[in-house]
Amino acid sequence: MIDIHSHILPEIDDGSKDMEMSLSMARLYVDNGFERVIATSHYFGEGKGPQLEELGKSKSELEDMLDREGIDIRIELGNELYLSPDILESIRTGKALSLAGSRYVLIEMPANEVPEYTEDILYELQIKGYIPIIAHPERNSEIVRNPNILYTLIEKGSMAQLNLHSLTGMYGKDVMHTANTILKHNLIHFVGTDSHSNNRRSPLVKNSLKLLETRLGKERYFRIVYQNPELMIQDKVINKLNPEPVVRRGLLNGLMNGLLSIG
Repeated sequence: MIDIHSHILPEIDDGSKDMEMSLSMARLYVDNGFERVIATSHYFGEGKGPQLEELGKSKSELEDMLDREGIDIRIELGNELYLSPDILESIRTGKALSLAGSRYVLIEMPANEVPEYTEDILYELQIKGYIPIIAHPERNSEIVRNPNILYTLIEKGSMAQLNLHSLTGMYGKDVMHTANTILKHNLIHFVGTDSHSNNRRSPLVKNSLKLLETRLGKERYFRIVYQNPELMIQDKVINKLNPEPVVRRGLLNGLMNGLLSIG
């Protein structure tokens, strides 16, 4: 397996606090069936984030320690890019990274809103040849209230990544419900651990993967967990399943009642 969303690099952002923790995370990755991890350190725009040289140095030091410890996992570089108007320029100038050098870019939206300029930025990225992957949309409070916001973004060419821990209720019941809803409606194309440590937000995701396979069935599970990340890291085109709009039960009942009253 490939984890496309991780904060495993030591002392870079709000993820691993030191090399010891990064090694512990790496062991958990191996124990949970992962072979490759994309280290997606936060980048907040306008140069607010680790420099490429800093990321490269941290990656190299971690790889040296993995070799010494006999931990068989491969590390790739990327960024979790905070949604901002200068994303494209940051990528073009090398201040911010796509995922493992591919055309795919991991985009983080604000937790409590979907800014008015979201569609414009995601469209601009696509015009320039990039494919936006929206990180953990199930945790965005506006999408929790209205999952069809995500449906619209997917319809217009973006993709999305679900945090595996969302399926177990780690982030609350509303997030868990939204995660299951958007999975059911073909609005998720990747999963990730979004690991920040070796304890609560960790690569320990065996239970989440079991839940995911139960929700999706073997074929869709294989597509999201194995096939799509492999195609992404090879920079190949991913054919998406047709996204489906979300019809709330209350809304559907209201429409039905309206039709009955008309009849």
